[in-house]
Order: sequence, then C-alpha cells, then structure tokens
Amino acid sequence: MSNAKLAKILRNVAAAYTIKGAGNIFQIRAYENAADSIEHSTSEIQDLWEEERLDEVPVLGKGIQGYLDELFAKGEVKHFQEVEKGIPEVVFDLLDISGIGPKTASEIGNLGVDSIADLKKQIKNGQLVEKGFSSKIAQKIMDGLREIENRGSRNLLPYAFVQAAKIVEYLKKNKDVINAHPLGSLRRMVATVGDLDFSACSNHPSKAVEYFCKMPQVARIVDQGENKATVVLKSGLQLDLLVGEPDSYGALLQHFTGSKSHNIKLRTPANEKGFSLSEYGVRKISDKEKVISDKLIRTETEEEFYKLLGMQTPPPEIREDTGEIEAALEHKLPDLVNLSDLKGDLHLHSNYPIKSPSHGPGADSIEDIVKKARKFGYQFVGISDHPPGFTTTSKEEMIDWVQKRTKFIQSLKKSTKSIRVLNGLEIDILGDGNLSVPDEALATLNYCIAGIHSGHRGSKEVITKRLMSALENPHVDIISHPTNRLLNERESSEADWEQIFKYAAKNNKLLEINAFPNRLDLRDDLVRQAIKFGVKFIINTDAHEVSQMDNMRFGVAVARRGWAEVKDVANSWDWTEFSKWFNI
Repeated sequence: MSNAKLAKILRNVAAAYTIKGAGNIFQIRAYENAADSIEHSTSEIQDLWEEERLDEVPVLGKGIQGYLDELFAKGEVKHFQEVEKGIPEVVFDLLDISGIGPKTASEIGNLGVDSIADLKKQIKNGQLVEKGFSSKIAQKIMDGLREIENRGSRNLLPYAFVQAAKIVEYLKKNKDVINAHPLGSLRRMVATVGDLDFSACSNHPSKAVEYFCKMPQVARIVDQGENKATVVLKSGLQLDLLVGEPDSYGALLQHFTGSKSHNIKLRTPANEKGFSLSEYGVRKISDKEKVISDKLIRTETEEEFYKLLGMQTPPPEIREDTGEIEAALEHKLPDLVNLSDLKGDLHLHSNYPIKSPSHGPGADSIEDIVKKARKFGYQFVGISDHPPGFTTTSKEEMIDWVQKRTKFIQSLKKSTKSIRVLNGLEIDILGDGNLSVPDEALATLNYCIAGIHSGHRGSKEVITKRLMSALENPHVDIISHPTNRLLNERESSEADWEQIFKYAAKNNKLLEINAFPNRLDLRDDLVRQAIKFGVKFIINTDAHEVSQMDNMRFGVAVARRGWAEVKDVANSWDWTEFSKWFNI
C-alpha cells in the first residue's frame, strides 16, 4: 500500500470525525499530523511495518500505530469503518479538491452531488448555486478541479531519491555489477520524477538483470531481457533497468541521464569533431565517406565521454540545454554549491508552547534540533516558529509571547554553546500586505521570515503587492517559499518576479529555497533568473520534526539546478560574513 493511499485513509478518518462532530480537536489533529508525516516520508510505511519499525515514523501515536497494524494485516480497520459509516463515498472524494474541507464536502454531498464529474457539471450549469450553494466558493472549487486535471502522477523528488538509493545499494551488492546509477529526471534532481530508471555496468548483463528481478520488493516482472528489465514493486513503483558493458558505460549513463534537449544540442560539437553519438556509445565518422564506424570508442566514464568532445563534464542537475554546453566547451562551468558547504538552517519549527498557533507547530524541542544539527556539523540553527494566530491574539499578547520566547531561547545559550541558536519567526504576509506580528515584537528577533500562507490564488498584481510590502518592511529578512507552490497539489502563484528580484538584490533581502518535499521553492528556473539580478538565497528545510532536517540536500539540488554557487547562498558563508548580513 502506497504512502499516498495511507495518508488518504487517515485524512478520511479525520474528516469523518469533523463531519460527525465526534472525537475532539486533538484526535482529529493526531490523524491529520500522522497523514502529513506519512505523505512526506521518504520511506515506504508498509516496509517499515514489515520490519517492525513503525515507531520510527514521527508523530505516529500508539493508537494509530495499532490501527495501521490492523490495516496491513487484514486490509481494513473496523474502527475506521465505524467512524465513516453513513457518510457518502463522494464526500471523501471531494476532499481531494483544493479548497474543500470536511464541512463543505458534506454540504455538497447533501446537495445531491454523487461524483467529481457530477460536481463539475452542476457548477458549470449553475445547478449547485441554484440549490443555495455559494457562487464564490463554487468558483474556487472549479479552480481546484482544474488543478486536479493538470496534476500528474509523478513522485516527489525526496521520496524517489530515497527509494532509488535503496535500489542502487541492492544492485551494487551483486558481484556481477561493477557500478549502478539512477537515470533521467531523478539523476538530474528534477522536483518530480516519474518511473524510476536505472543503469548498471556489468560484464554479465543477463546475470545482473536476473538479480534485479529477484529483489524482495518486486511484485510483478513486466519485461525481462538480456540486458534490460521492467518490474513493479509492491508499493506500485515501476522500475526500469538497462545494463551496459564497461567499455561504453559512460556513454550509456550520459545518454539516459539526459535531458533530451541536452543530448540533441551535444550532436553539434560531436559532429564537428567527427563523432556520432547514440545510447550505444560514441563512434568515429569517416571524413571522406561520412560513414559511421562499427567500432565503439572507449568511454568507461562520463568524464571520458565529455573529454572526447573537448568539454568539461556538466553536473547532471544542469543538463537542460540552458547554456551548460556552451559553458562546458569554454571550460567556464559554475562551481555549484554543495551540501557540504552549508553551515546552518534558519527555518526550523520547535515545540515551544503556542496558544492558538497560526499554523502547525514543530514536534521536537530546540535541544533536539541542536542535537540533530551537531550531526550535520552545523555552526548555527534558526528557530522560526509560527506565532500565535493574529485574529485570536491581541497586539500586547503577541509582544508578550515573543518576549518570553526570546528569553527562553537566550537561556539555552550555555547548553547549546557549540552551536549558535538564533531567534527568528516565520510570520504571515496578510491579504493586504501587512504582517501578522507587530514591528515592536519583530525588532527583538535576530531575523524574520515572512511568507504567504493563504490567498495563494490571488492575481499577479495582488501577490506582487503582498510580497513587495513584506520586503519593504525593515524587519523582514527572508521571504519563505516565494511562489507558494505545493508539488502535485497547487501551481505557483504568479508575480512580477523581475520587480521582486530587483528590490531584493538592492536591499539585501534573501529569498528562500525551501527544501520541504512538496515545496522545493523558489523554483530552479526562478533561482537562475534571480541570480542574474544579484539576488542572494538561503536554503532551509522548513522542518517541523528533526527527521525533516535531512531534506536539506533537496534544497541544494534546486539551488544547483539554478546554477547557484557558494557566493549566492547565505548559509554557506562563513560566520563573519553571515552575521554581518543579519547584523547579529
């Protein structure tokens, strides 16, 4: 059973509690938090269950663990069936539409809508509004339906990356496999990935293929040949393997890493040097007859392949035909930022007490965060909790809460002296561009992150105005997840990025590259564009539990795909330069 299906099951239970008015807010949140944790997990939850490791899943309480035991063992959970009894199936289907919560879904179900297709029909012909449903909400639902239609079935990069690492590790254990790699969009670290493709280097291709097909996780063999195979795992993932011989493995790896546009562009310098390129390898073209030789030129590695063409080897992340071939021919490729360059993370959520939080709090203590940071060799961490909800908290209460939290963080200095703990907040940019926390409170922080957390479908002009208003506030240092996208869920907001980039560069404002699995935002194409304006970035994990701090590598991947170097990324600078930027 896939993680996505598991998360959906738990969200349905939470929705059923809400619709029936059963349970309490803590029970409902427990199911919602468990669903979020499972959905963003980079491990297959069923695999963890089979290995008796369910307790490793963050925020998964004993009660829900017990229900998952029952689900995996029997295929159903009696308690879930009882909770959902009497609620039409269509209500749970409606919850997949952005903008529809449990109460709205139940209302629509009670109005006689029996399917998603029927809902779309009733909105288009006006039936739903005629029945007394809000026309404004109906339009928002229509927007959500369009988003569903545009969604693909692609895997989020962090999930695909971790699953692929296990496959590569498995392949490399076999004595007949010399080397193995992921291919395609995964190797190029694209934000979403389709089926997982792999290559293996072997002198005995058929043996490597046979070993691949015998993986314990394989549910079905779709195709098995002498040097390739396709299998489907128990989780539903489809894997493709192609095995090449050592003498031409570099050419095979290069070709199937792509991108297609990169490979097409490579033909020009290859032909100029008298070479023909294909997935089988590199061949010499006769000068006179223009006949392609049958003999493959030795290319054991990608470095040998690109050297034949007189080029540097472009990192896989930038092989998109966006100037990397020209730069490689001139030996002027950028020195891209690496994970090892990062010295800290400024977007971490703790479990510091918050009455009526504006958004979900963190699961772990600041001490736990520091302990995890030490493992990474970080020099600093920034605690950026969400503040209390501005609609339920007075200005005086907000200032008092921030001051108490500041004192608490300062009190930890002695116990965390090996790592600097910085005091920040992630606050809301409201619909009118104002901030959810008063300036008097922001002035006491080391830094402030501001982001849009509602009204994502605003017009280009409105989103631009909101972002610019936040940037113009002297207390705001960083804009979090700037485009507001949620991969496979919500498209990026439109904004006048040129205006934003120019202002950010001129006024020393950082744009975040958010490494959370379903964000990876700022997008790589906008990172590339922003660099041309002189914008600086900060790569953060937005971790709400310490295990999510491991996602930093995916933010680095976005930065690399955007051609970012150390000089472009603030948390890769030494402390002197970093602290000077923030006036710490």
